[in-house]
Amino acid sequence: MADFRKSTAWFALLFIFLVVGLMSLGTCHPTEQQQDFTQVDETMVTEADESEETEVLEEEFVDYSQLASESDPDWVKPPYYHDSTASYIPGMYGMIAQNAREDHIGKSFFPSIQGLYFNSCMESCHKDYCKSKRAVLAISCPEKVPLLRWVSDMACDFVNGCIDDSLKHISPNNSLKSAKEICDYYIDVARKSFKDVVKVCAHEADLPCEQRGRLIADVWQKGNIHTFVVAGWYDWGSCGDNTAFSYFTVDASTGKVVTYANLMDKSDEDKLDRLLPKYLGNGYEKWAASADRVKSNSGKKLISQMDGCALLKEGLIIFYLPYSIGCGADGEFTATIPYEVLKGNGIELKVSI
Repeated sequence: MADFRKSTAWFALLFIFLVVGLMSLGTCHPTEQQQDFTQVDETMVTEADESEETEVLEEEFVDYSQLASESDPDWVKPPYYHDSTASYIPGMYGMIAQNAREDHIGKSFFPSIQGLYFNSCMESCHKDYCKSKRAVLAISCPEKVPLLRWVSDMACDFVNGCIDDSLKHISPNNSLKSAKEICDYYIDVARKSFKDVVKVCAHEADLPCEQRGRLIADVWQKGNIHTFVVAGWYDWGSCGDNTAFSYFTVDASTGKVVTYANLMDKSDEDKLDRLLPKYLGNGYEKWAASADRVKSNSGKKLISQMDGCALLKEGLIIFYLPYSIGCGADGEFTATIPYEVLKGNGIELKVSI
C-alpha cells in the first residue's frame, strides 16, 4: 500500500512538471529569425494586396468619398419625424422593463403625433414566468378606405411576426374603418395567440419579456399622395436599440405603394447614384466618412442596394436598413435629396410635387 502511495505521488509530481513545461513553451517568444521572417512575409502580402486592390478600384470602384466632398451642400440629417415639424420618434418607443410582468402604456411612451392611437397586450406564464410576450402597436391614418386597407395589411404583417410559427397566421381584415379599430383588432389577435403560448409552461428560468413594437404614421400628404413612416423594433433581453425606419408613399385612390420605378426614370439612375453620397448619413456621420464602408461597396451602385424610397416635404428620401450598406453598429442610413437639387441635376420625377 505504501509503495502504491509513493508511485501515485511520483506520477502526480511528474504531471505537474509536465504542465509547467508546456505552459512555458506556449509563452516563449519567437526567435529573432522568426520575427524577421514574419515581418517580411506581412510586408510582401500587404504590397501584393495593395497592387491587386488598385487594379480593381480603377476598373470597378466609384469613389463615393470623393463625390461626398465635392461642393458639399448643407447635409440634411435623416428626418425621423412624422412630418416636417413634429416631434422625434424615439427608439424602442413603448418598451417596458425587460423583467416586467405587468403591462402598462401611456402617451409618454410615444411622440406627439396628431391622431395617433396606440394599444398593447402582454401575457405571462403565471407559474414561474418562464415565458412572457408583449406587443405594442401605434397607428395614425386618414379615414380613407384604400389607405386604411394598406395600414391594415402592415398591422397584420406585424402581428404575424408576433405569432409563434407553431400557430396559424392570420389574413388582413379589410373591413376596419379607423386607426383605432385596426389597432384594437390586431392587438386582440396578438393577445389570444400569446395566451396559447404561455399557458404551456416550460419550467425554465425566469426569462426576459419578449417584446415587439410597430408604429405606422402618416408623414406627409399632397393631393392623393400620402407618405407613411413605419418604425419597428424587437427586444428579448437585448442591449441596444434596433429600431428600423421605413418610408412608403401610398396612392390614396388605390392603396398601392408608389415604387422607385413609379417615381424615377431608369435613365436618371447614374445621376442619382452620384448625388447620394452627399446626403447619405445615419444621424451622426456620413456614409462615405468610413473608408471601410466605401471599400466594401466596390463594384456596386448605392442606388441598387436601397431598401426603399418615398416622397417627403423636404425631398426624396432613400433609406437603407441596418446591414444593407454598413455594419450593424452603423444602424440605418438615409438620404433626403431636395427636389430642387434633383431638378438642378437633370433628374425629373414622374409625379408632380
